[in-house]
Amino acid sequence: MDYSHFLQRLDPTRRRQLEARLTEVILPRRIQRMNQVLARRTRRLTVVFEDLYHPHNASAVMRTAECFGLQDVHVVEQEKRFRPNTDVVRGAARWLTLHRYRSFESVATLLQDRGYRLAATSVDPGSVPLDEVPMDAPLALCFGTEELGLSDEALARADLLVHVPMAGFTESLNVSVTAALCLRELTARLRAGTSWELSEEERDSLRLTWLMQEGQKARALTIQLLREWELVGKPAPHTD
Repeated sequence: MDYSHFLQRLDPTRRRQLEARLTEVILPRRIQRMNQVLARRTRRLTVVFEDLYHPHNASAVMRTAECFGLQDVHVVEQEKRFRPNTDVVRGAARWLTLHRYRSFESVATLLQDRGYRLAATSVDPGSVPLDEVPMDAPLALCFGTEELGLSDEALARADLLVHVPMAGFTESLNVSVTAALCLRELTARLRAGTSWELSEEERDSLRLTWLMQEGQKARALTIQLLREWELVGKPAPHTD
């Protein structure tokens, strides 16, 4: 069972109590590493997958997103349910916040209502080069299927189309390569500006979730306290 959503129901006092108890069973250097990563995390840039058929490529994009400090990944599962490839993602999924949707309309509406600009990767005429993508608003970079790219609906909802400039005969790159190039460029430009960091409240919330996930002792201690606080039920007794 995923207990992370129960943490959001804790009042500030219990959140502090839980974090204090968890720090007793986790090595200080590990906590220090979490704080270093949190200081570089951002939600101002995010990625959206639309029905990526190959879990290898989608998992590679997730790994790249985590490496470059993105926190949120949005997955549209209209045709295919996404399951990360553990051999490729290499543990990156546990540090990310994964959001799932049944349609591109749903994620587009949510993100645009929150002030995000949707940038659809496309080689269609009218797309702008990667280095000309404006960074004055939160940005959601959208990737489509390996064979067909983004759907017509996604392209229509996008605020702009973007492409990676190329000089060869081949006009497209593997989606995981495209994502790596885009995120390297955009995160560098993002951090050259201001107001890209997480808020203190967001950092505190993520830190608590990460601490809970840090091994069996931390998870068991979290469950124990949640049961003591009657936020989750106690396990049913065994019967013969």
